[in-house]
Amino acid sequence: MTLSTSLQAVSVGDSIYAYSPRIDFSAYSSGEEAIALNFTSPNDFFYCTLNVSLDTGSWSHQDIVAIIFRGNGETIFQAKWALGDPVNFGEPVSIYPLNIILPPNTVFKAVLALQSGTAMVGTGSVILVGNKLGT
Repeated sequence: MTLSTSLQAVSVGDSIYAYSPRIDFSAYSSGEEAIALNFTSPNDFFYCTLNVSLDTGSWSHQDIVAIIFRGNGETIFQAKWALGDPVNFGEPVSIYPLNIILPPNTVFKAVLALQSGTAMVGTGSVILVGNKLGT
């Protein structure tokens, strides 16, 4: 087996992991949600850590980025902010990694969105790793 990216998670023994494909924001319209992960969790409780990778180097002042995690259609985490000037000064501080408990059979989605008045550029991805609770 080799490392691969997918919208789906992989459950191996007492662990779960998911590596999203790289989201290229140029393929989306401004403000459109790009689904990074979309899967149903196994029939166990998992304590998971989520990390988001964003390439903000080509973003512009006042571009707006959103990171949203949903479980069964409910928003369980959302961060949305306008980039400052210089660009990286608008980024939120100390929100990653994020830890969640993923209940059994939860439809989980990780969504990234960029709103730009200049150009839809840059990329992002999401990584989830977790271990079964109680083991």
